[in-house]
Amino acid sequence: MHMTHMKTTSLSTRVTKALFVTSALALTTVASAALPTQWQLDNAHTRVGFEVEHLGFSTTMGHFDKVDGTLSYNMKTPNKTQMNFVIDTDSINTAWAARDEHLKKDDFFNVAKYPTMTFDSTNVNFYNPQQAKVTGDFTLLGKTMPLTLDVTLKKIANSPMTKEPVIGFRATGNIDRVAYGMTTFSQGITTNVPIQIDGELIERKVK
Repeated sequence: MHMTHMKTTSLSTRVTKALFVTSALALTTVASAALPTQWQLDNAHTRVGFEVEHLGFSTTMGHFDKVDGTLSYNMKTPNKTQMNFVIDTDSINTAWAARDEHLKKDDFFNVAKYPTMTFDSTNVNFYNPQQAKVTGDFTLLGKTMPLTLDVTLKKIANSPMTKEPVIGFRATGNIDRVAYGMTTFSQGITTNVPIQIDGELIERKVK
């Protein structure tokens, strides 16, 4: 009876696991079929942030108030994802107006000549369903170089408020500002700048 019980339990476990996998695949298929493939950033819930060390004394944090972005994403073919961001450099915000005005001048972002920074993905590698390495062309001060972002899809579901599908995500990376020609105060202010993008994507409405 003991052996029979063990065999029955083992069989039951295998059946349960098989049903779980089948159900998960079915849900994935349904979700993938129902989700849109073209997305855009929800500006009300997106933040492009950065931080720099000031002379070793303190950390200054800032962000950009204006950013547009689109995503082409299909759950069935995630590695074919395409991601594009356009950041308004004039919208920099470090919570101190005098510093922001200096950052907008040609010592730093030179917004009069270069009003935007851009990122266009060239390769996406999802190493699990929620996390990916995204490499792309990042353009700052008119110079374009490769940049890799670590991207996590935090949640994909219908919003309880709008009832519409939403993707929540976080992307992190590091930018060497000197490599783009932003050399001002390179001895005292961080040159390898950590960036973090937290945001939500909603269905892109084609007009």
